[in-house]
Amino acid sequence: MGTDNPNLALRESRAINPNLIIKCIFTVESNQIYLHKSQSNNRPDHMNKFDRIISILIVLQTKKIITAMTIADRFEISLRTVYRDINTLKNAGIPIIGDPGIGYSIMDGYRLPPVMFNEGEALSLLTAEKFMASITDHETQKHYSDAMTKIKAVLKSSEKEALDLLDDSISITPYKSEEHKPYLTELFKSIAARMLLQISYVKANGVASERVLEPLGCYHRANKWYLVAYCQLQSDYRTFKMNRIQKILSLDQTFSRPNFNLQQYLEDQAKEKKEQKGDLVVEVFFNSSIVEHADRRKYYFGLIDEEQQEDGVTMKFWAASIELMARWLLAFTDKATVLQPPALQDRIQELSKELYDHYHPSAVKSKEKAISKTY
Repeated sequence: MGTDNPNLALRESRAINPNLIIKCIFTVESNQIYLHKSQSNNRPDHMNKFDRIISILIVLQTKKIITAMTIADRFEISLRTVYRDINTLKNAGIPIIGDPGIGYSIMDGYRLPPVMFNEGEALSLLTAEKFMASITDHETQKHYSDAMTKIKAVLKSSEKEALDLLDDSISITPYKSEEHKPYLTELFKSIAARMLLQISYVKANGVASERVLEPLGCYHRANKWYLVAYCQLQSDYRTFKMNRIQKILSLDQTFSRPNFNLQQYLEDQAKEKKEQKGDLVVEVFFNSSIVEHADRRKYYFGLIDEEQQEDGVTMKFWAASIELMARWLLAFTDKATVLQPPALQDRIQELSKELYDHYHPSAVKSKEKAISKTY
């Protein structure tokens, strides 16, 4: 039996009818929407009220609970406006639960049918797919490609054509030093479900160990994935390089470790490393002819500042190792000048002499004779 009651209709269908939302919002807010549009002529970049309310509805479905302040910050509106918009959605029959002091969520079981993407959003997702293919393992790439297939299915014909054209017109050539191991999907699931992991891990010195971890986050840096976890063996937080994990097993046991913030952890680690390095700051001037090449690896070597000069760029680094920095800079020959520290200048001089001696004519002839004898 049909009903004229929007709330009852929603309860029966357990789904949010977008046409009903639009009808109710226009019915409840038609005068205010008209006034808002007429008043916003001087602010053409500002989202109009109707678009904002629909966007708030979408955002409410992305999290279990979302605060009014988060909504206000995202849409650059006041808390008072947030409360009015939430009431508008409630009046339209959307089953929103919560209050201003705690946050809002949509009642479990209610859903909005597939969201339509505009062309700009779809093109951005396609670009992200290209990057995903270069920085993740095959399983994660497949999941993302499957998701993109579903997104393409709801696009208009013209948008599909644009996407197909762009797909053939974008190429990303990754810098791959080693293959990504197929652990990302398993790790992401364990992090989301707060499930313990057991791993077999080999450190840089070749020592192997078995660890039980509380996985807390992953990050990607310099074409490598890292896992941040609480290690039960060490009773402390540890960072594990993904490609040193030999085996991974998700245990049927959950853990609870509240108040962990990955971004804050990484910032604290970076600060601690800087303090440990003390005065080990490297300052180098790069001639404009090789700045492009220096740019490719500057973050890997710990760039902290750079200043444009008339004929090049001066860069400052937190150096992890004088040796590594010296060998990198040696490749730039006289186009890179170390300004500080003196220890780095001395080490480059030593390496230069070793290189000179290695390729001195007499040394080369001697090596050629030795090599010919081995054959």
